[in-house]
Amino acid sequence: MTAMLLMCDPTASACTSADALDHTDEAHDLDEYGPAPLEAEPAPLAYDEVSASARPADARKWDGGLHFSLGLAPMSTLHAQGFHPGVRWDIETGMAWRRGRMKISVGPDIHILQYYGRRKPGFGVDAMATLSLRHVYVRVGAGTATGIPARLDIDDVRPMMGGLVGGGFVGRIKDVEGRIGLDYDVRMDTTGRVAQTVLVAMRLSFGP
Repeated sequence: MTAMLLMCDPTASACTSADALDHTDEAHDLDEYGPAPLEAEPAPLAYDEVSASARPADARKWDGGLHFSLGLAPMSTLHAQGFHPGVRWDIETGMAWRRGRMKISVGPDIHILQYYGRRKPGFGVDAMATLSLRHVYVRVGAGTATGIPARLDIDDVRPMMGGLVGGGFVGRIKDVEGRIGLDYDVRMDTTGRVAQTVLVAMRLSFGP
């Protein structure tokens, strides 16, 4: 304080001028160099970039291998003279490919048909393709079968050709997939008689 008083004129105007000059110099220095730059914040990632980085690499490629499934289906075969109830067992194998929550499987489906009121079962085999997407599936197949009645006489059976279409709901835990849905099977025998079968399909599938 003593040094400041000695350096300036004892008059009030002189000291005031010196103080103003000092403040002017500080303002000039701030204008010349500007305030200290702030660190720039990183730009947020776009939604697609976040989704791609968060998505596991396995979800973006096909994983293939052998698959095996077992099925049980209560059924009713309809024809021109009535219907015959029964149950069908299915064994399916082949190849399957999975990518994320999508799965495609192809292979033979061997089925055994047991009608109530008849001891001798029927047999058949279809080439089957199934597509599962999230919680639904569709399947289609074509092949041959025997033991399906096309008339009221349950023992009047002939070899048949035809196929089926179906769909329903699916759930998955790791490599085990469960399905429940409806199948519609239509076949024609060697004399031109048509038999239609409606099935409530329940299946367990193992594999990719």
